[in-house]
Amino acid sequence: MLQAGDPPPVEILNPDGRSDCILICEHAGAVVPAALGRMGLDDDDFGRHYAVDIGARGVTEHLSRLLDAPAIVATYSRLVVDINRTIDHETTFPVTGEGKPIPGNVGLSDADKAQRINEIYKPFDRAVQDVMNSVLDHGGRPMLLAVHSYTPVFFGTPRPWECAVLWREDWPMSRAMLGHLQALGLNVGDNEPYDSRKQCFGTLDRHAGGHGDGADGAFLWPHALVEIRNNLIQNDKDQQSWAEILANVVHKIMADESNRGLPPDTPLG
Repeated sequence: MLQAGDPPPVEILNPDGRSDCILICEHAGAVVPAALGRMGLDDDDFGRHYAVDIGARGVTEHLSRLLDAPAIVATYSRLVVDINRTIDHETTFPVTGEGKPIPGNVGLSDADKAQRINEIYKPFDRAVQDVMNSVLDHGGRPMLLAVHSYTPVFFGTPRPWECAVLWREDWPMSRAMLGHLQALGLNVGDNEPYDSRKQCFGTLDRHAGGHGDGADGAFLWPHALVEIRNNLIQNDKDQQSWAEILANVVHKIMADESNRGLPPDTPLG
């Protein structure tokens, strides 16, 4: 599917960063492989929240610099394949975006899906694991932070939260991030506007939550997912401001050894 002239599916920013914190931005990009045309959509659609997490890449870039942390960012739109899903999830190849049909994803064959998985999804997964292995090889202990954004209004319903922390199990890192953000006076969603206990948690589950395939996926590492309302990160200045907020929070989290612990009642052995 990918051709000469198509960009690589994943980019690693600051690969030699010295921080144990690894940044992940699965919905950073809005690119579509040339072979897929525009997937039956208008160009404007690829600037909408259902195609790309608006502002998330910019926040991730600034945060990578501030933390001296490696960051793995996706190139292609989540409409091509949503990396932050399990391979067999019903929205891995979404057929609608906030109610709008996605013609290029209707009636995909197993071969079509396999191409996107093999050429876009799996290379991203390998990049995440490679960066984690690099941190481990240098004696570090990975802490994963995924950066996302969300639309301020969804199907007509306003979302009041300025940012949010999503979690499936009650990891100390997630709880600490929630508390530090709330202490700043921010309106922080606690598993809002999405409840990760009720839906796929994707990349973090596979690489740090003990839900992946094979030996790599069995590991449990501290992790959290932060969401920022996208009307607050529309420009570089605001993206840098939010990155500074997150960097200060991450520094506090990493300074407290208890935040590297496991969720309560985690079975061991």
